[in-house]
Amino acid sequence: MKAFAVVANLSIPGVGSFIVGRIGEGIAQIFIWGIGFMLTVFTLGFGAVIGVPLMVGAWIWGLVTAFGYEQTQVTVNVNTHSEPPKS
Repeated sequence: MKAFAVVANLSIPGVGSFIVGRIGEGIAQIFIWGIGFMLTVFTLGFGAVIGVPLMVGAWIWGLVTAFGYEQTQVTVNVNTHSEPPKS
């Protein structure tokens, strides 16, 4: 799963973060990459000074998020022998 997330982030920053379950970070990565793309394209290249570093930063952030993800196991204990609350 982690390898697939890294490969997905190579293509589109943020998608691999969605795959590993880090939805908020994935949305932020896509948003930042999109702002960088718009700055680069719609300013006829003048915004590339800011846009390209934003795009590269979002791409690297996505790779680090997907590659560094460690799946943890959560254990929940339920006490079924409790007394009813006293009033």
